[in-house]
Amino acid sequence: MNDDKQTLNKRETLMGHIYVFLFFFVTTVACCLAIFMWNSDFRMFEQKEFVKIKMDRIKDFQQEQADSQLAIDSLFRKIETFEPGVHAKYEEDDIHYLINNLRNTYERNSWDKRYKLFMHVADFYSMWLSDKKQLWSIEQNIQLFKANLEECEIGLQKKVEDLRSGTKK
Repeated sequence: MNDDKQTLNKRETLMGHIYVFLFFFVTTVACCLAIFMWNSDFRMFEQKEFVKIKMDRIKDFQQEQADSQLAIDSLFRKIETFEPGVHAKYEEDDIHYLINNLRNTYERNSWDKRYKLFMHVADFYSMWLSDKKQLWSIEQNIQLFKANLEECEIGLQKKVEDLRSGTKK
């Protein structure tokens, strides 16, 4: 009977150790979860990283704006001095190249809505260029119509004079 009590004691001791170990393990896990998951300081680190990433994106956008400013100013001057009557295809191609570069800036960063302004500026300059070419074409047509009108008036005056001189004879 002594052997059974001693064996039972060892088994109870082992079960006691396992119980204490499990209790310690569960308590440790619960404490770790409470400290790391629900602690406001831990979330603060996540927010700091988020703010840091956001600030980096703002800095990248401002750098992209600064880099594009020279190209935009150059594009403005080129369109302003562009004369459609002068058949310089290379000037128009250069303007279209700069406009497409602005559009590509947006397309590279289309996930960020702030970059949409590059597309709007490119569309504006494209419309300005097409309006300038269309205005030149309309002005040329008006000049041509005025020249035709003057020729018609001169021809009409000659006919009227011929008719008057023919009736006097």
